[in-house]
Amino acid sequence: MKKTMLVASSLLGLTLASPGLAANTITAAPSPVAASSGDFTVSWTGSRLQVTRAGRVLWRSTDGASFVRAGTHALQAEENRGSFIVEENIQSQCTDQAIASVGYASAGIQVSGTLSGSAACATDYTVTFNEVRPGHLQFAVQFSNPAVNYTELAYYADPDARFHGFGEQFSYLDLNGQAVPVLSQEGGVGRGHQPISGAVELGSAGSAGGPLTTYYAVPHYITSTAQSLMLEDTDYAVFDLSASNSVRVRLFDGDMTGRILAGDSMLELIERFTEYSGRMRALPEWFNQGAIVGMQGGTAKVDAVLDELDRRGTPVAGVWLQDWVGKRQTSFGSQLWWNWELDQDRYPGWDGLVDRVEGRGGRMLCYINPFLVDASPKGNVRRNLYQEAIDNDYLVKKADGSVYEVTNTDFDAGMIDLTNPYAVAWIKAVIADQLIDEGRCHGWMHDFAEALPFDAVLYSGIDAAEYHNQYPVDWARIAREAIDEAGLGEEIVFFNRAGAARTPGYSTLLWQGDQLVTWDKYDGFKTAILATMTGGFSGLAMNHADIGGYTNATLAGVGYNREQELLLRWMEFAAFTAAYRTHEGLKPEDNAQFYDNSTTYDQFDRMARVYKALAFYRRDLMDDMETRGWPLVRHPMLHYPDDNELAGLTDQIMLGSEVMMAPLVNKESYTGNWKKVYFPDAGNTTWVHMFTGYRYGNNSNAPRAPWWLRWTNPARGNYQWVYVPMGKPAAFYKQGSPIASQLEGNLRSLGVK
Repeated sequence: MKKTMLVASSLLGLTLASPGLAANTITAAPSPVAASSGDFTVSWTGSRLQVTRAGRVLWRSTDGASFVRAGTHALQAEENRGSFIVEENIQSQCTDQAIASVGYASAGIQVSGTLSGSAACATDYTVTFNEVRPGHLQFAVQFSNPAVNYTELAYYADPDARFHGFGEQFSYLDLNGQAVPVLSQEGGVGRGHQPISGAVELGSAGSAGGPLTTYYAVPHYITSTAQSLMLEDTDYAVFDLSASNSVRVRLFDGDMTGRILAGDSMLELIERFTEYSGRMRALPEWFNQGAIVGMQGGTAKVDAVLDELDRRGTPVAGVWLQDWVGKRQTSFGSQLWWNWELDQDRYPGWDGLVDRVEGRGGRMLCYINPFLVDASPKGNVRRNLYQEAIDNDYLVKKADGSVYEVTNTDFDAGMIDLTNPYAVAWIKAVIADQLIDEGRCHGWMHDFAEALPFDAVLYSGIDAAEYHNQYPVDWARIAREAIDEAGLGEEIVFFNRAGAARTPGYSTLLWQGDQLVTWDKYDGFKTAILATMTGGFSGLAMNHADIGGYTNATLAGVGYNREQELLLRWMEFAAFTAAYRTHEGLKPEDNAQFYDNSTTYDQFDRMARVYKALAFYRRDLMDDMETRGWPLVRHPMLHYPDDNELAGLTDQIMLGSEVMMAPLVNKESYTGNWKKVYFPDAGNTTWVHMFTGYRYGNNSNAPRAPWWLRWTNPARGNYQWVYVPMGKPAAFYKQGSPIASQLEGNLRSLGVK
């Protein structure tokens, strides 16, 4: 039975009661008392426990309700192509709480007592609070009963508070009302978009994903009321926000450790969280100067496209060739050979190609992931890395000692055991020898890492269920160590999609995984815009998407292929993010590509110049990222927290505090190239259109929208219609901004204006 079914009634009856009359109650408690740890004060009021700092309540339990609960479970998590179906299987619960004492102990402030409700989980408990650094109050829940392997923390929530964070979220900006699982996994194909999700589920249960599936899950949130809580545990957890006035954190482990973070704003709370998670470093200057040209197909094809880009003078920072290892045909399309060495037949004259790219100031980028396949059928293999890993016992195992083969599309692959120090040293040597030395790659897609099965057996002996969310963190850490050990830690950029709480301390860049090549809000363009903003609440300071999306599929000519208009509009959005990088998609031959015709080349070139024009500003924002953890791309609410209208916007971004961009998210035919834009602080701020010079908000001289738009969808308040023909998206800077003069000069010198 799933936990959500079993405990639906446990949110009821939360009033103070006599022993044994109701569940989830506090049945005995000491007199009111308060104790301090650093700047925090923990108080028992007689009916609730609360945490304050400088007189402000940061956390409190619900009056009369138990705030610590224990239980036992037999969690089941079925892995299928990197996606998971989880059954929580709660077997016993102890939710009646008695508080015996509140006061000082050697480890900090301690609350102690007993929990009852079932003989299987009846236990003594302690909750210890301790300020471990300024603004961080750590809490630790422990039980005396060794059978307890399930912990709940339940507490009050302001019904009007919005909840943001939990890693990279693609469907919701405000998670209030949701039960959010903390599980890094495949994002899913379609995520509810029909008919593709239904078709995917028929062939691979769970692989369609849903609104809350994500590659990058973090047990951490920030609210609109400037409250924040996180877990340090890596086990599977659920933050249940489905009740209007409470939070229940369900952790599938017998101990819980977390932190209550203090800050007066959401930006300050991001700063607090990234003190724990680590902070991303600035991109090297070469990466910041232009497009990352993602292609496939061999030396001749790449040379031909580079010839045209050279002729146009397009700013190219790098050439990303994911098929540097060779390609194989599967039922899902053309996929890579997962054997991390250069395919010299596919790319003859590789060194000459790298020389060409580096000669114009760019760098070569390639691809790797933590899987390996037997490459002997490929035919031109010099090192069969799968066989090397088998011979040295470097792969994740099953309980019977055999290699745990994980299915991807229609082939199986072994997964490197990152808890094995010998395997870690070996894969770092592969990165150094194959990617950096022979491949001369100054960057790569650092793919996958979210598929570790919960029933796997690992070298270190750690439970795979506990290690699952840590695996992608260690995959990023290994890459960071490899480039540092090569003396190129400040020059190489790898971009990974999977992550957890401490990924920002290692990753050099994030990307969002595999969106559909569609406009939709389920798994398409709209989700990429939202995810670019949501990750910033949890330390993903630099994030980006494949321009145009990735997943395309057709059957008998009907299905999902990338159309040219979507590709061109996605280019406009990407120019205002951390990276401007193309991807040909799952089936390149069926997708519109930037090199298709003069129209696609023109737009690709123009937006690459816009991206380059903003390089100086991104460099400044990276200073804030390194020192404060602030994201480059931000939701506008971070700078206008009191503007409630912004709380519902999911398709309007800010680059730092000075630039705002609202991508066109529907086909041109819907609104005739007009975009309805919200201008924050319009009474005091003049927003200058970067491409036309028209002013919006205060002191506006903007043209009026057609009568039919003003009649059918009037722009009221701070909303205004903006004309956005192709190549002139709705992008603005503040009049009088310190960046205005240099930005205007760059746009003119680069031929954009």
